[in-house]
Amino acid sequence: MKKILFIIIFISQTVMADGLQINNIIEGEGAEIINHSKIQVHYTGKLQDGTKFDSSYDRGQPFSFQIGLREVIEGWEIGLMGMKVGGKRTLIIPPELAYGERGAGDLIPPNATLTFDVEIIDVKAPGYGFINAEEIQDLQEDGYKFIDIRTKKERDNTGIIPGSLEITAFDIYGNFVPEFMKTFRDLIDLDDNTVFISNEGKVASMLANGFVEQLKATNMYALKGGIQQLIKENFKLEKK
Repeated sequence: MKKILFIIIFISQTVMADGLQINNIIEGEGAEIINHSKIQVHYTGKLQDGTKFDSSYDRGQPFSFQIGLREVIEGWEIGLMGMKVGGKRTLIIPPELAYGERGAGDLIPPNATLTFDVEIIDVKAPGYGFINAEEIQDLQEDGYKFIDIRTKKERDNTGIIPGSLEITAFDIYGNFVPEFMKTFRDLIDLDDNTVFISNEGKVASMLANGFVEQLKATNMYALKGGIQQLIKENFKLEKK
């Protein structure tokens, strides 16, 4: 009698509030994708009728990009987060998170829902690090410079980490403050161990990544979770 091998694959499905569907095929066991990770992926993209419009497999070359810089469609930015090397997912992306009403050339029509089968080939950590609340005091004693980049109003509302410098990087509309770089360079050397502080950590991460990628700084950090995480942990902030 011939032996019959049954292979069962369990697929977990997540449907996000924005309509993005994430089907986990293989979990993966390597490095995990976080914001600003540098990633290599293989993928196949299809329309709802099954028409294939693109495939890195066909080209024989993985696609490389850095997540969090809007180098890819928003559905990828959201749907790939947390994946690990060796992991595979199917992403079903609504047009609002893909190419919307404009489509993409002759390949993707307007208002198209897209399906991507994605495999993570390589993940490299961003060139900056993260700091947690419990590390703050020790790092300050070691000479790390903590820069609160929030607006004055935000700092007044919550207070600041004692000993941190106050240099606003973005105004209330999200525009970069031109004076920031001059003030920064007057107070900080690019070689200094520098920790950026924002409200929730995302803006600090973006700024740290910019210093690493554009200015080739090597000792940049972001406060993980930002001031809001410190508040949750009852960290003592200083109000002026």
